[in-house]
Amino acid sequence: MAGVQQISLGYNNVYVVDDGGGRVLIDTGPDYRGAREHLQAELAGKPPGIVVATHGHLDHAGLGHWWRSSGTPVAIGEGDRHFIAGPQLQREAEWQGYVSFVEQSGAPEDVAVEVLHGLEERRAWSRRASTSADYPPATRERRWPTGLRYHPFSASVTFSQDGALAESSSLEVVMCPGHTPGNLVVVHRREGWLFSGDQLLPDLTPTPGIQAKGGEHGGDDWRFRSLPAFVRSLRRLRDLDIGRCFPGHGEPFDDVAAAVAANLDQIDQRTERVLQSLRDDGPGSLFAVCERLYPRAVRRRFWQIAATVQGHLDLLVEAGEVVVEGATFRALR
Repeated sequence: MAGVQQISLGYNNVYVVDDGGGRVLIDTGPDYRGAREHLQAELAGKPPGIVVATHGHLDHAGLGHWWRSSGTPVAIGEGDRHFIAGPQLQREAEWQGYVSFVEQSGAPEDVAVEVLHGLEERRAWSRRASTSADYPPATRERRWPTGLRYHPFSASVTFSQDGALAESSSLEVVMCPGHTPGNLVVVHRREGWLFSGDQLLPDLTPTPGIQAKGGEHGGDDWRFRSLPAFVRSLRRLRDLDIGRCFPGHGEPFDDVAAAVAANLDQIDQRTERVLQSLRDDGPGSLFAVCERLYPRAVRRRFWQIAATVQGHLDLLVEAGEVVVEGATFRALR
């Protein structure tokens, strides 16, 4: 009989799984002051044989450097190696991709200037988080006791396709790109367990992100189309025989099929709303569509709103219901 231990680290959960094939930790944990000590106390002198990061974001892979330094192998999806290799927004192709995205969004000049200034600050923060010996102050949301660090590391194992975690383990990796390019989930088929990271969360549909592909992709090829991949991954989960989900945030829950269906339904509703806006109000730039749908929010929360709307536009373009003409989106009927 396999066993699961949930360890809460601020806003995050990590899970220890013992199934007779070795001890596995799912997600590294975020690197805030006190996180390492808390993990060691919870593990009670029995460290994992391997740590699997569901994706490369700092709150799910932030302690990867520490685990590797302690001699514990860390696995991650191949598509997320660029997250762990060094601070984000430093590669020139990636940086120029984000700048071009803002410039081509159709945002008014004052908004674009403010957004690009915020992007510069985020770039500088990313450098500090990867090198600082101390911890930054806690953010306003106070999801963790302090701010987070994210020191670069290299993975011991990378996954580019589904497969068993180890010969002696009943845990399997299932590739679910979307939340990030190399996002994965871990499944224990015999028990019917899903360790979902951020792919499936209780009472929340994760929004798509504006994010770069790994490597030196430039020009129009720099951006990973997050939401179409995320939807395909949800459909993959729908076809699995899963009875219980252990998410990266929030409490474990049953009726996984209902949660997947609710996510897909909400995405469909939002996509239809974007399409209806283009039909009713005519063609428009990304910012114009955002302003039609979220007139009071888009200037204050540009990245959140723009990422959401862009994701649904990506779905519509992929479905052949919308075309892109320069920086303008137009419904075909």
